[in-house]
Amino acid sequence: MNPVSEPLRLKVQQVGSVCLFELSWGKGQQLSATLPYPTALISFYQDWRRIYLSFYETAEMPIVAAIAPSAPESNLRGRAAESGSIAPSTIDWHARLVEAEAKLLYEFHRWLRSAELFDIRARIAQARRDHPDAEPWVDVFLVCTPLPLARLPWEVWEIGSEFGTTGIIRIVRTPANIRADSGASSNTFSRRSRPRILAILGDDTGLNFQVDQDAVRSLMRIADVQFVGWQPGQTPAQVSTQIGQAIADEQGWDVLVFAGHSNETQITGGELAIAPGSSIQISEIALQLAIAKQRGLQFALFNSCSGLSIAESLIDLGLSQVAVMREPVHNRVAQEFLVRFLQTLGDHKDVHESLLAACQMLKLEQNVTYPSAYLLPSLFRHPEATLFRIPPTGWKQQLKTLLPNRWQAIALSATVALSLYNPVQDFLLNWRVGAQAVYR
Repeated sequence: MNPVSEPLRLKVQQVGSVCLFELSWGKGQQLSATLPYPTALISFYQDWRRIYLSFYETAEMPIVAAIAPSAPESNLRGRAAESGSIAPSTIDWHARLVEAEAKLLYEFHRWLRSAELFDIRARIAQARRDHPDAEPWVDVFLVCTPLPLARLPWEVWEIGSEFGTTGIIRIVRTPANIRADSGASSNTFSRRSRPRILAILGDDTGLNFQVDQDAVRSLMRIADVQFVGWQPGQTPAQVSTQIGQAIADEQGWDVLVFAGHSNETQITGGELAIAPGSSIQISEIALQLAIAKQRGLQFALFNSCSGLSIAESLIDLGLSQVAVMREPVHNRVAQEFLVRFLQTLGDHKDVHESLLAACQMLKLEQNVTYPSAYLLPSLFRHPEATLFRIPPTGWKQQLKTLLPNRWQAIALSATVALSLYNPVQDFLLNWRVGAQAVYR
């Protein structure tokens, strides 16, 4: 099956006291609508976020099986979740979080079901019906500004439900500003017998990376994996140099995974904690990342806190796809997400399918233990980029390349069927005899 050829691009922008929605597709077609700025929705989001942080700062998490009982207690993968004191633990934060999530999503869906957006919703749903033989999903590239709007969980927008649309309508984010093209790194990738994965382990203060390491190592059967990160005795400068050199390795990488503490920044594109008390700015390793992109880097996963500015800055640099957590994330949640994500990626699904599979797991299997966690992950993607996946190898895959595609199989079957029909056989035989007579 072939993907939908016409990408849908939706821009949502605050202009004073209103929000302007602009949907574009095809050869200049577009629709626009205006809604009042959702002041009540932003208030519900702020309440949800405050309760969310209180729950994950105070809740006692179950022990992950892969972590030894003596391992240090996990915490949020961010330096400081929020200023102020933590409310007393006697409050049932779990119940309050479930309630706050319900209020947030109700108000979010109510706002997006506004009559002013009917034409935009209908056009997105129509895009799925226009391509019934394509992939069972439609991707909507979302540009959302300013930051308060971008923080909302757009990925859970139920766009096609009111139109009875079959298949999935997926929200994929893209920055408002992209100065570099996506860069065709497929030639570099195709020359490698196995994909290469670089895993950067940041400052582990209050965290435990054993599960992360095991999850990445599980891909060693189909990929080459290398770890880099702080070791006791190293200075921050040594760690920074080591990480920069690893990113710009001459052999290149296909995937970069970061685990640890991170935070948003307004100017430097985000910061990564690489050693106790020491961080590195994305702007400081921008050159190395650009080199890695030229040498084949296609996908980066930052399994850490507050990654919106990180994703936007990396797509702006030209990376094809970046997955991040939009909010502070608990260490256990990050580990559960990474395990399922890499399992699905190891099954040769693309990175968007892998992210959705991990979110579904958090929502359907772990929502009681980790409430609201499924709302955090987002995939940023360059609009011209092809989704990354690890291609299958071996004789089965080689045999698959020799098999006819759908239309070739139909044509071949029709030819065989006609050749068995007696009138057709007689016609072909007479034609051959006549051709031979002319030749003589």
